[in-house]
Amino acid sequence: MATDKASKTTKKVKDPKPVEIKIEVTKPTQTLISIFGSEKGGMGKSIVASVAAEQMTAANHPFYLIDADASTPNVGLTYRPEIYQQFREQVEVKDNNLPQSLYNPSNTGTQTATLAPERVAFTGSSDDYFLADKIFDIAKTTDVMIVLPSQVASYVNRWLYQNDVVAMLADPQNTIKFVYYFITNGTPESLDLFEESVEVFGGKIPHILVKNLGAATNIRWNRFDEDRKVQTLLDKYQFQSIYFPEILIAPEDKNKILSEYIPWGEAINSDWIPFSSKRRLTKCIREATQALGSTGLLPYHPDYIPEAVLIAQAKAEAALKASEAAGSTEAPSTPESSEKVVEGNGEVPSVNCDDNSQNPRLDS
Repeated sequence: MATDKASKTTKKVKDPKPVEIKIEVTKPTQTLISIFGSEKGGMGKSIVASVAAEQMTAANHPFYLIDADASTPNVGLTYRPEIYQQFREQVEVKDNNLPQSLYNPSNTGTQTATLAPERVAFTGSSDDYFLADKIFDIAKTTDVMIVLPSQVASYVNRWLYQNDVVAMLADPQNTIKFVYYFITNGTPESLDLFEESVEVFGGKIPHILVKNLGAATNIRWNRFDEDRKVQTLLDKYQFQSIYFPEILIAPEDKNKILSEYIPWGEAINSDWIPFSSKRRLTKCIREATQALGSTGLLPYHPDYIPEAVLIAQAKAEAALKASEAAGSTEAPSTPESSEKVVEGNGEVPSVNCDDNSQNPRLDS
């Protein structure tokens, strides 16, 4: 019987080549909770916070705005009117002192306000601390900006303590960062409050001292901190301080902007604003956004990026292209400006807001 040769032939199949699977390890996104406060009234907290909201909005930087000033949420009405206008329409104010029963009217028998569900405030009511906890849930995915009213430090500190924020910041796996922009007019009382705010948690919650040149004060800024008490505190914890310029335009134009809740950028580009006020306001917003941006924690306003920063960015891009052209897979290292609040200290050389020749109020 003939044997079928073909049937005895075994075809050897080659082993498939191993497939290389590239696993990209992505670094968890870090987010920032920025608190703007002053504890004492009249420091210009709303002005500073509104400029910060302006530059983040202009830079298309995503952030969630919480204006915790239940009586006058000016920043919220300007930059998140869809939320805060609804709140204003629901509020029926019968007592301008706004007692702590704001969230629990039954305590007084007179209803003071009805709050929209989106509202967060810090009062003596325990329920408010649980409402404020949603800030951490939001901060898991996006930056959060909180504007505080005055005289709420004890409530805010209690909330931070109950949420064990110091331990959270020390956790190497944590992705939520904190910074407190403390606005001052340079008076001893205000600076004592700054020291209390820093020391209450042993300097473990980063602060930036914002010296507001536009706040009502008779201080001679060129003699600020003659005993170096403030600088010693900043050096101790490696915190930054910046000068914030006065928003000095015609009173009627400034009143219109603030009373009608007009964003700064919209005011600059409006037809109604006189040429002189437009020039002044543009200069003020440029200097203010550059001062805040120099901290490394807020994006620069795209229209007012300092020339030195643009040059540094151009050099970094050129170095990256040269590295890619050379076939290198490792990008050139650049300084992490986002850590300046912890690692850096001192005044900001790129912003001349503290130059006596540029601000007449410095010697007044």
